[in-house]
Amino acid sequence: MRLPFAFLFGLLCLAVSLPAAASMAGGAVGSSAPASALAGSGANVAARDLAALRVAEQRRAQAVASRDVATLRNLISGDYYHVETRGRTRTKTEFLQLLSRDEYEFRSYEVDNTEIRMLDNGRAAVVTGRFRAEAQDADRPRPLRGRYVRMWVLGPEGWRNAMQQTTEIRPLATPGEARAQH
Repeated sequence: MRLPFAFLFGLLCLAVSLPAAASMAGGAVGSSAPASALAGSGANVAARDLAALRVAEQRRAQAVASRDVATLRNLISGDYYHVETRGRTRTKTEFLQLLSRDEYEFRSYEVDNTEIRMLDNGRAAVVTGRFRAEAQDADRPRPLRGRYVRMWVLGPEGWRNAMQQTTEIRPLATPGEARAQH
């Protein structure tokens, strides 16, 4: 299923603009919320879809950590849009090629502080969280911390990751370092 980028961006903007209290009442589910917190006649379907999305998120993290391109190929939609920590954009093909090259490797990759906001009557979701990784640069490991936003879309074949934006969390510069940069 191909969704236009403008539609995905609109859903992302909608999810980010919702006030916290309204989003909790309207179906946002953090990583610690029990499935019973979901209300309505479709609670069983919603709980099942949410559980399947959590599994897809875990599979994605494990696949990135192990450079499992085959698993990622199945989890990522054809019109995937990826914005990396330094602002470069990648397509699905470019992202998978990057992971398959020997020059790019995570020695570790862990996700935490995940929050899921269900949208479009449970057919789409925005997942936010943090990650810690150790990336293998050309000659040495480099610690990496960041935040991410992922858009997932539920289709006949299950949840597919349609978009990701990642931002590196860098330590604050000391006042002396800040002056030296200007």
